[in-house]
Amino acid sequence: MPANLPPQYVELENQYRDEKDPKIRLELAQRMLREIPKHKGTDHLVGELKRKISKLKVQIEKPQKHGATRHSAPDHIPREGAGQFVLFGPPNAGKSSILAALTRAHVEVTEWPYATHKPVAGMAQWENVQLQLVDTPSISPQFCEPYVFNIIRTTDVAVLVMSLGDDDILSEYDYIINRVHEGKVRLRNLVDPDPKLPTALDVPVAIVATGNDIPDSDTRLALLSDVVGERTTIWPVSLTQGTGLNEFLAGAYKMLGLIRVYTKAPGHEADLNDPILLPIGGNVGDAARGIHKEIAEQLQFARIWGTSGFDGSRVTADHEVADGDVLEFHF
Repeated sequence: MPANLPPQYVELENQYRDEKDPKIRLELAQRMLREIPKHKGTDHLVGELKRKISKLKVQIEKPQKHGATRHSAPDHIPREGAGQFVLFGPPNAGKSSILAALTRAHVEVTEWPYATHKPVAGMAQWENVQLQLVDTPSISPQFCEPYVFNIIRTTDVAVLVMSLGDDDILSEYDYIINRVHEGKVRLRNLVDPDPKLPTALDVPVAIVATGNDIPDSDTRLALLSDVVGERTTIWPVSLTQGTGLNEFLAGAYKMLGLIRVYTKAPGHEADLNDPILLPIGGNVGDAARGIHKEIAEQLQFARIWGTSGFDGSRVTADHEVADGDVLEFHF
């Protein structure tokens, strides 16, 4: 195993070994593949991960015996777009309203709690990137669907939704983050590791605070900000006025740690509506593989336009690219 694997990868690998559910193992393996650095020292490991992912997909999709009909488990939401963001939190915090405002998903938005009985996914557009948002049933002392924690465990970013109209916002916050930890999810930076829960998976987290247009919302936001400090981002939004939502999407995309590069054919303009998404630090060869492995294998050089090189300059496969670069592949 290469010595320079990031700690996030090592933790995912440990979780993968302990997990028995093939659907969760698949999500973990896919996250491991995204976290692993791409260089010659990890080629064998990348290939092994891809084989595991293929086997798990076959295992999950294999028809059940005795003619039983297969149904998607509520704790498995197939990932789409650049990244997956699971919305979770207490009742009436505004999770379904956020999904309705930013996607075309059909959700029931009500004034009474527990209207969401199963997870609902929708695609939100930020600039030229699609982000997947997932609404989940509420978490409260009165009722909680156990499978919600599995959905949170395997997401790219967990988004805690709190209402600035809630007089008990701090008590709700404490309950949620501790209840989620009991569900073997450690919200990054918000909860310290607990030796009693050694298999709790560390998940990136951010907070959306809804209702920043209601009376006393500034006071409640200040209280929440004092508790959270600089440990994670809080995005205040107004669902009635629609403010703060684009800032949320922009910040959510930034948390994925991705850059966008584009391609062009000689003598033509680049298509800026269809980016290739790469992890920060990705290179020309990674971009070529993002299209097809044969392109990467046959690549002789590329010409580049953007901040990582002089416009039209010739670069090799190991040249590190920057966000917004345009590549012209030559074989």
